[in-house]
Amino acid sequence: MKKTLLTLIILFCGAAAAFALPGYTPFVPDTAGEYVYYRDYSFAHETYIGILNYDDTSYQIRYYTPANRDFAVAEKSIALLFSVDPEASFFDMTGEKIITDIDPYGDDVDILNYLHDLLYEFSSRRIKCDELGAQPVNSSQEYEQFGGKVTISFDSLIPLFNIKSIKNNQDGKLVFDCVTYGRIINAQDSSFEDFKGLLPSKPYHAPTVKKVKGKAKKFTTQDGQTITLDTNWEQKMDNLWMFGEDASLSIATIPGYFEDNDLNTLFVLRRITESTGGSYTDIQNMELTTDSKHFITKVSAHVSQPDNGKIVYVIKEITTNPKAELNSYISIAAYEDNFLEKSSYYTKLLKSFKD
Repeated sequence: MKKTLLTLIILFCGAAAAFALPGYTPFVPDTAGEYVYYRDYSFAHETYIGILNYDDTSYQIRYYTPANRDFAVAEKSIALLFSVDPEASFFDMTGEKIITDIDPYGDDVDILNYLHDLLYEFSSRRIKCDELGAQPVNSSQEYEQFGGKVTISFDSLIPLFNIKSIKNNQDGKLVFDCVTYGRIINAQDSSFEDFKGLLPSKPYHAPTVKKVKGKAKKFTTQDGQTITLDTNWEQKMDNLWMFGEDASLSIATIPGYFEDNDLNTLFVLRRITESTGGSYTDIQNMELTTDSKHFITKVSAHVSQPDNGKIVYVIKEITTNPKAELNSYISIAAYEDNFLEKSSYYTKLLKSFKD
């Protein structure tokens, strides 16, 4: 179980390999291996659409519907590799290859056509949203494919087309909504192809009032950060501690990648919230709070780990003070049952962290 908790340790990469889809320059640059998954409510049954970039010319789009016995729906996955001209001022697809089995007599061909339409439509609508920067933008548009008048929410935190959601203006219902985004780290990482939806979280319940025994001890890392922990925590590295097999805590310093503080904050925030290693961050229920006075952004999220059927609760904080050379970071991760029992205990640990 330690291994699955440790997969939540962030893997940073610089912005040197940054690029963008044709026709626009995003506020937060995309990097190789980033992907995004959406829940597409325009289908009658549970359906997801995922888009992945390999580099500035090569991408994949994937349609996935899980099996549903109640409605006699079979599992279906359709994936398309495609290439684009990175120098074009519009979405110019230069090649494509279907990498899954296709039934030419069913609705698979219609689904492929739908995926093509999405790519061209998303590109066109993103290019027109040239004012997108650090703050999200809501744009009211006509989109017949999704029922007429819609509101498209663009957010620079979301990779690729920066689309977070699409809502039908007539009834206010979501028709397209980001459920997770992430990054594959190498050619052997199958996180994108393995995605089959998120695990359902348990309803919230008040934590059990249970005192955690153990004498407190202050730890200081090589970078001078300090954290005060009781003896239930075992130090595994200079900046990593484990609470048995139920929880992990890590602290770090992160270099500044951009001089613009808003850009740097969003870039780092995307990095610490990205799904990695077969663990998927629930974006729909992720909470972000900001303390502008102290340059602190706090993330509270649920992370699905389908390989072991568990959900991990994470609390992360980054401090991006423009006067400081390094960004400060702390992360607490605990399995769902353990966190719900000790949530106040884990929250208090954050107060003992000093950068």
